[in-house]
Amino acid sequence: MGVFTFICKESGDEWSAKQHKGDLEASASCTYDLQRKLVQAALASDSSGAVQSSFSYVTPSSAVFQVIIGGGGGGFVGGAAAAAAPSG
Repeated sequence: MGVFTFICKESGDEWSAKQHKGDLEASASCTYDLQRKLVQAALASDSSGAVQSSFSYVTPSSAVFQVIIGGGGGGFVGGAAAAAAPSG
């Protein structure tokens, strides 16, 4: 099971993200495209199972995005549980 946490920031017309405690990063013109790129980057590092993700704004121009690959039996994960992220 792989857990990938990204710090996302908006600068001008572009969103960028860098992995917390890792080397993965991406950028895009909107958060939707950024999330898609980050999931693909995480899958390139670990393709061991199902994918879950959570995007949470911290401020209007910053957010935390988490990708979880593999793990559990595929049950429902509530939004409150998925939104928890370590403070930086």
